[in-house]
Amino acid sequence: ELRGKTLGIIGCGKIGQYTAKYALGCGMKVIAFDPFIDNIVIEINIADQMLNVPVNMVSFDELLQTSDFISLHVPMPGDGKALIGNEEFEKMKTGVRIVNAARGGVIDEDALINALNSEKVSSAALDVFVNEPSPRVDIITHDKISLTPHVGAATVEAQERIGTELANQIIKHFNTISV
Repeated sequence: ELRGKTLGIIGCGKIGQYTAKYALGCGMKVIAFDPFIDNIVIEINIADQMLNVPVNMVSFDELLQTSDFISLHVPMPGDGKALIGNEEFEKMKTGVRIVNAARGGVIDEDALINALNSEKVSSAALDVFVNEPSPRVDIITHDKISLTPHVGAATVEAQERIGTELANQIIKHFNTISV
């Protein structure tokens, strides 16, 4: 049951915002952290009516402490250090669920295994992992981890949408150039 649960989104670009839209549609409370974005308003079309739903932007620590689910949508930190490690797992609610659709290495896999084994984290869904496409054996075989092959953008529809977006950006660029 997702209704009434809190989803914490780390990284609020396009994918993070689409995740927020789906979560709001499921009746979830959505909070977010992104060091580059001050506020987000999600537009939802329901029965031909546009609703604007502001997302509560919170600190990284508040997100870790209050979320029932955490979804990551960030690049790998510049220093190469995992964003989520032992210290961050300690701050989370017991029983939190984690989704990483960002990059392998954003979550320290040793810390994740420890958090799952201690039941601090009840389950994890990983679309990315260190050493893609060959995850560690303990990641593959852990009964509380679901893995997907990071091919969401490989659908025909996604490729068509990407092509359209690129074409529109090129047209916009050339329309702004004065001759």
